[in-house]
Amino acid sequence: MSAPHLVIAGAGIGGLAIALSLARRGIATTIVEKRTGFGELGAGLQISANSGRVLDSLGLTLPLKRVGVSSHGLSVRRWRSGSEIVALPYQPEQMETPFRLLKRSDLHTVLLDAVRTMPNIRLLVGRGVEDASEDEAGIAVRLSGQNGQAETIHGLGLIGADGLWSRVRDLTGDASPPTFTGYEAWRTTVPARPGDKPRVTLHLGPSRHAVHYPVAAGREINIVVVRQAEAAREGWSREGDRAIVTEYLSGAAPALRELTGAADNWLVWSLFDRKPAAMAKGRIALIGDAAHPVLPFLAQGASLAIEDAAVLARLLAERLGQEGAAGVPAAMADYGKARAARVARVQAESRGNGRNYHLGWPLSLARDLALKRMGPKGLSHRYDWLYDWRDNS
Repeated sequence: MSAPHLVIAGAGIGGLAIALSLARRGIATTIVEKRTGFGELGAGLQISANSGRVLDSLGLTLPLKRVGVSSHGLSVRRWRSGSEIVALPYQPEQMETPFRLLKRSDLHTVLLDAVRTMPNIRLLVGRGVEDASEDEAGIAVRLSGQNGQAETIHGLGLIGADGLWSRVRDLTGDASPPTFTGYEAWRTTVPARPGDKPRVTLHLGPSRHAVHYPVAAGREINIVVVRQAEAAREGWSREGDRAIVTEYLSGAAPALRELTGAADNWLVWSLFDRKPAAMAKGRIALIGDAAHPVLPFLAQGASLAIEDAAVLARLLAERLGQEGAAGVPAAMADYGKARAARVARVQAESRGNGRNYHLGWPLSLARDLALKRMGPKGLSHRYDWLYDWRDNS
């Protein structure tokens, strides 16, 4: 494989996005994935304009249109009564970049299909990063090999896109563990019903909330119910007992109970938080959850990983073009500086939303009044700083 060449740990959304972003700039990569097959668990995700522009720039507009749904707005409702607190309508046909609603597996497939068309991207499955050592010329990455046989691959740099429990983050010297938030997310999908509006609906209740929206080109509804939990379980997901979530929803509005009652199977994630990493050290950079896991209360986890990929790829291409291999550490450092304030703000906003979503009475009354006063216009402009982002802006 021709130089320049970098190693990427993790073949999730962030790992595939950075590989594709580099490949389009003529930079070769090897993606190392611990799993023996490529796939992406999880139900749905939201891709807002900030990351949507990046995906469009990678030539993914049409495949995303085939599998996604353009949101027509947001409705915020009360948990028990189901009454609407505030609504924010969208008109996708008038938007430069639509607010896309997708199954996580569909987005992953779109990225993976694009990656497989690139001759300068290599995929290695069933291998995990164990260690790395760097010198002035590059970095040597030791992998756990198949049948217990370790191997070492070389590159100009290592990009950790290996998630919340990142081994690459450990290699930077930041081994601060993720902390359990006291909440878990129950996720499922159900068949779409005739007349369902293509929008995001959020239900707010004491120490709980639910969100649902269409995915799979409108054929399914993605549902997430977040509730308090006494203990955490590590790992990606586990099967949930339908009776538990049914009982938990017994006090919810009839429409929400009816929607969730159509679900046969649930997957459960314990929600963890972790302080932002330095994001870059020497020839190592971190993206996505490896660098800054984001709680799901702002729907920005995937979007931030895609943003990271765009910024890091651009800076690496610029430095490599000007300085060659010697410029990689400076590119990594530039990336860390460029992203630090934004990712910290998104993390903080998401945590704040989590607190506000789960307020009990009487604080919830004050929250609802504030949302009503804000109205559609105020709600629309509240996150201009987030959705208006463009690379190098």
